[in-house]
Amino acid sequence: MKKLTLLFLLIPFISLSQEEVQKVEVIKSDAQIEAFTSSLGDRELRVDFLDLLVFPAISVGYEKINNSSSGFGTTLFLNLANSDTNIEWNDKFALTPFYRFYFLKSEDFGGYGIFAEIFSKFHFGKADKIQDSGEAISESFFDIAPGLAVGRKWINRNGFTFELYFGVGRNLLYKSDDNGSPFFPQRSSGLVRGGVSVGKRF
Repeated sequence: MKKLTLLFLLIPFISLSQEEVQKVEVIKSDAQIEAFTSSLGDRELRVDFLDLLVFPAISVGYEKINNSSSGFGTTLFLNLANSDTNIEWNDKFALTPFYRFYFLKSEDFGGYGIFAEIFSKFHFGKADKIQDSGEAISESFFDIAPGLAVGRKWINRNGFTFELYFGVGRNLLYKSDDNGSPFFPQRSSGLVRGGVSVGKRF
């Protein structure tokens, strides 16, 4: 009888200990996160397929992952369209250095998730320039545009990445026709930066 009573008393404690074991979660330390990030590689190459399909143009990006929360790199843009088809996009060549801050789910792979990006775009191109006579001629231009972008990056366990981003900037060297001087109607003081990219960590 005593043994039976003792058994009934022990059953609740056994149940509680089993529940506690089931509730245990593995929490990764910062060192574990950084080690796993390093195993994937801290460099990334990617290609923007939106530019390739729309213009056509080649846009290749390189990023160095500092840690699980930040990275920096640059994007190279080269417009492949000829003069007959390149009507709406005036940039011929652009180099865009950037620095990124990653947020939210960076605990597994590092350098992925929602990000905010600071960039400076250095771009060359051609656009129609209106003369005082009203005649339009094509002239080359160069401009520098600092800006801000936001986006989202996904990464799998093999190190392949998929990225969406959108941003805006301001052309610092753009001049309007405020004094009656020649101006570029196809250009503006602002610009848009965006893309859909696929990449690989190494």
